[in-house]
Amino acid sequence: MNYQICKLSLFLILFASLGLSAAQESPNIVIILADDLGYGSANCYGADIRHIRTPNIDRLAADGIKFLDAYTPGSVCTPTRYALLTGRYAWRGRLKYGVLNPPEGPLLIEPELLTLPEYLKQHGYVTAHVGKWHLGYTNLPNVEDLSAQPLEPGPRSLGFDYHFAVPNQIDWLPKVYVENESIWDLRSKGKHPYGKSFYKGQPYHGYDAPQRVAKDVTQDLSDAARRWILKTVKEKPEKPFFLYFAPVAVHHPISPSDKFRGTSGVGPYGDFIHDLDHSVGEIMDALAYAGVLEDTIVIFTSDNGGDFCPEEQQARDKGFKNNGDLRGDKHTIWEGGFKVTFVVRWPKTIKKGRQSDRMINLVDIYATLQEIVGGKVLDAKTAAADSFSFCSELLGKTSEKSNRETMVLNDVTGVVAIRMKEWKYIEGKAERPADKARQEKNPNLVKPELYNLKRDPVEADNVIEEFPEIAQKMQETLDRIRLQGSERMAGKK
Repeated sequence: MNYQICKLSLFLILFASLGLSAAQESPNIVIILADDLGYGSANCYGADIRHIRTPNIDRLAADGIKFLDAYTPGSVCTPTRYALLTGRYAWRGRLKYGVLNPPEGPLLIEPELLTLPEYLKQHGYVTAHVGKWHLGYTNLPNVEDLSAQPLEPGPRSLGFDYHFAVPNQIDWLPKVYVENESIWDLRSKGKHPYGKSFYKGQPYHGYDAPQRVAKDVTQDLSDAARRWILKTVKEKPEKPFFLYFAPVAVHHPISPSDKFRGTSGVGPYGDFIHDLDHSVGEIMDALAYAGVLEDTIVIFTSDNGGDFCPEEQQARDKGFKNNGDLRGDKHTIWEGGFKVTFVVRWPKTIKKGRQSDRMINLVDIYATLQEIVGGKVLDAKTAAADSFSFCSELLGKTSEKSNRETMVLNDVTGVVAIRMKEWKYIEGKAERPADKARQEKNPNLVKPELYNLKRDPVEADNVIEEFPEIAQKMQETLDRIRLQGSERMAGKK
């Protein structure tokens, strides 16, 4: 399907009269959350230009600040997306392991939580989510038919004014877009299964609506995001806006567009990264065209590390390291599952070309934006229980020490690790039923580990027997964070 929302001609006609420069006190905010983009998958993070080229991501880094020690809370997507919008670790709720399953519902985020878009709306923002969702819809235990009922509660129940999405994965069975509370352009209700999906050949649902074409999805979502930016600035120039933009690249199935197929030096995987980078550039161009680029904070990062699949392995065989030299990948408890690219551009505030080795996590975005927009971070009992502001780093106040001294990570099986400065302790206990049962049957499978990431960034040397007292201290800290219900509160003396 060619869902070209913003053809160039319409783009120009619609906004020919748009000479607006938002003069609002609060900055616009755009968060771009890539899917499965590894730590080594941009030139500004070490990727060889003979393999891939990421000029737009690099431009963001050159114009702002690049974080070298940024993490996601989960090594798969749903926990990270939950944490981004709530400032809270997903394992505090019902998602103890894995991703949302069934993937269409019910809605994962608890209604009593004050979400990031709700907070920003309280401060006058217009809000939108465009892209991958994977946090569920409705209160039904399983949404078997997306056309059978309004998809609420959903994103607009959480503070988004507008929602245009791929419900979960790029080639998952619905194969449609969702707009607000229903399938986009749905003509009649019902399912008419057909074809074979990427996922074990299961048939697509066959809704009576435009069907997504995998190679066109990245462009479709870019067009939808650009359209929303331009429409919002034109119709509500006095209001700041928040856009959470979540491309599907570079999640499998690896689906580069016709435009970028064959453009990288490492095959389809590199081509798909080119699609992602181009999408970033289109968002920046839309902000510039609307006259608000210099009034907008842009954050670019990923939901977890890069995956190990055939196309990725093909790229690796040609020398490309999508996760750099880190151990592991998506799904795992190792650094390659969590450590990600993280750049922030904030004109007139962040000096160009900076980099920081401050330890941050995507869950910290919420508290940081609270401090930027509201002047303070809300009490942990009110919102964002596990979120620490890194606003001082953006402002260049490097003498101020980070409040984040610890960080909790969990993998697809529910195994938990904790960072404390240069130390990483892996508890080793799984929560996923099959893995947990194996461990209960054979307790020797539970093997706590300890690594000094400063000396051993590739996690090659388990030093738990050499430093048992550090492992014990970190286990006690992890237990306290779990018990307190808030990492911020657990850190208070």
